[in-house]
Amino acid sequence: ENAGKYNGMLRYNVRYAIIEDLDKMGLFKKREPHSMILSICSRTGDIIEPTLKPQWWVNCEDMAKDALDAVKNGDVELIPPTPHTSTWNNYLGNIQPWCISRQLWWGHRIPAYRVSINGEELPDEDGWVVGRTYEDAKKIAIEKYCNENIKEDQLTLEQDEDVLDTWFSSGIFPIGVFGWPNETEDLKRFYPTSLLETGKDILFFWVMRMVMMCKKLTGKLPFKQVFLHTMVRDAHGRKMSKSLGNVIDPVNVIEGVTLDGLGKILESGNLSENEIKKAKAGQKQDFPKGISECGTDAMRFSICSYSSQGTDINLDIHKVVSVRNFCNKLWNAIKFGLSNLGDDYKPENEI
Repeated sequence: ENAGKYNGMLRYNVRYAIIEDLDKMGLFKKREPHSMILSICSRTGDIIEPTLKPQWWVNCEDMAKDALDAVKNGDVELIPPTPHTSTWNNYLGNIQPWCISRQLWWGHRIPAYRVSINGEELPDEDGWVVGRTYEDAKKIAIEKYCNENIKEDQLTLEQDEDVLDTWFSSGIFPIGVFGWPNETEDLKRFYPTSLLETGKDILFFWVMRMVMMCKKLTGKLPFKQVFLHTMVRDAHGRKMSKSLGNVIDPVNVIEGVTLDGLGKILESGNLSENEIKKAKAGQKQDFPKGISECGTDAMRFSICSYSSQGTDINLDIHKVVSVRNFCNKLWNAIKFGLSNLGDDYKPENEI
């Protein structure tokens, strides 16, 4: 309704129409080319342009305060405390409203219903009701809108097509798996849990939200300890990504795989042709001869040897191969020693 004469026109046509109108009004000065970044969808080829839409938001101030107090009082322990306690305090201490709506085709639909009276939608600020089910929402709408002039059969409800943010749905994981919101026996017996083990990269994406939401919805914290492990990256320090072709599957390191085998793994996924081509180039650069068979012990030894070098592990396959050779030498040395000591050899009790 704000577009005036251009209402209903395609945006590309509107641009030419505006230039033409400006020219007629004597307001058009000149046209010149300039460089710009044009976002194009990799799947459809469409030009991506931002569109402002109303969204659903959650005020997190009270929940953030409870989560801050939980760590401050020792009710939730972050392991290791440094630097994660600082991250926890900085994020929750400066919390912002949380946009929980997403315009996707999958996910939990937002339980909000748009109300229409006699087929006409009510304004945004007063046209919504929220309920766990359609029946619950309908009851709320009847109580809110019906009077001597508006009857029940004049109301229609349509659920919002937006879905909840993935992290909102994931935030209720500790209670959802036990049947919440129903008071199930599993929920009573197993909740709250004791220890959460996860990667440090999702501390504020997931862990904080679990603490905030579960505390708000049940009055109890979801766990007592959070063990945050380091991230395993590629040899160049990049996060592993299928599209980069730098994902190192532990099974491939243990059992070995050829360069052609790595390429076939990419082809079995859902990457586009261009992404597969780019990923294969990355594989050829990092693993020109594939990955040698290293075995389980070498893989475990390599990961453990990195633990004292920093917060992240830049896993280099060449190092795993070196560890495999060391393990092989150690095995042969012990085997040689045992073969010369005899079956009746008994080690000294003390050295």
